[in-house]
Amino acid sequence: MSLLQDPEEARRVIAEMRESAQNRAESARRAVSRMSQLTAEAWSPRREVRVQVDAAGLVTDVEFAEWAPGESALSLARAVQQAHDRALRRWEVAMTAIADDEYADDPALRESTIRAAREALPERILGVGDDEEDDVPPTDAPGDDGGRAPGPAW
Repeated sequence: MSLLQDPEEARRVIAEMRESAQNRAESARRAVSRMSQLTAEAWSPRREVRVQVDAAGLVTDVEFAEWAPGESALSLARAVQQAHDRALRRWEVAMTAIADDEYADDPALRESTIRAAREALPERILGVGDDEEDDVPPTDAPGDDGGRAPGPAW
């Protein structure tokens, strides 16, 4: 018997399809909400600058260590770039985690979301690990350089 010949079976299938579509829509709403609120931040390797990026990967905040203005412009420019790159890597990890969480039951949507996030990144970011120790907060206490001595000899 075909689906069209059994009205009860047709209603059941339609109800299942509706429920599935509603579940996917709710997952998508949660994912979009989480992604739109996403921020990521990272410090440069020497911790002279911290960069924060928003949901689009754009810089929203830059913070310099108290001692950073004594560094050369080239050194600071490199530090900003390194911190930005690290923040983008964290952004990509967070986007992937959201896709994994919200689209666990839909591998195609999960993969396309992850692919779109990665395609938004500069090539220099992809495939590069984040080997920093960002769990250690910067210290600006006098006499406490956290094992890092700023300055030209550094």
